[in-house]
Amino acid sequence: MQNINPVYKVSVIVLLVLVFSTTVVALESDRQQKIILEGSGCVSKIKVGQTECPNGMVIKQGSLLIEADYGLITHKDNQIETVLMKGRPVHMQQTMDDQSIMHISANEINFLYITEIAILTGDVVIKNNMGISTGKAMEFNLQTQELKAVGEDSQPFRLEIDPSND
Repeated sequence: MQNINPVYKVSVIVLLVLVFSTTVVALESDRQQKIILEGSGCVSKIKVGQTECPNGMVIKQGSLLIEADYGLITHKDNQIETVLMKGRPVHMQQTMDDQSIMHISANEINFLYITEIAILTGDVVIKNNMGISTGKAMEFNLQTQELKAVGEDSQPFRLEIDPSND
């Protein structure tokens, strides 16, 4: 077996981790389901265009389940604009097309409805059939199904791939 320069090996690994994005495909049928919001003490301010759930909220849509300690939804013209969820941590799970379950936890999830992008920040952990990804901040594009680390170039990011799941 050939010896590889450890500095080169670490550089290659860091480069792969920085540019790595993983593809996960949620059930398409979930997107056709009603969105159900449940929470204690939620207040909808119609004139302002927001619903706040200071005592926590649960969002369900098909196999999607999200639980947060705090939620703020902004809406305009009967359309959702943003969904901000905070927790210690916020928990999310969803069944994928291959019937595996993806689990996500983060201290904050900010979903921008128009662009279908979710920004996950604070102790982000994503577990799926491929392995585990962790970092300080990640962006998940629901349209392209791309997940990537965002923020400062020096942010810690870790990816574990289970070879038995290839």
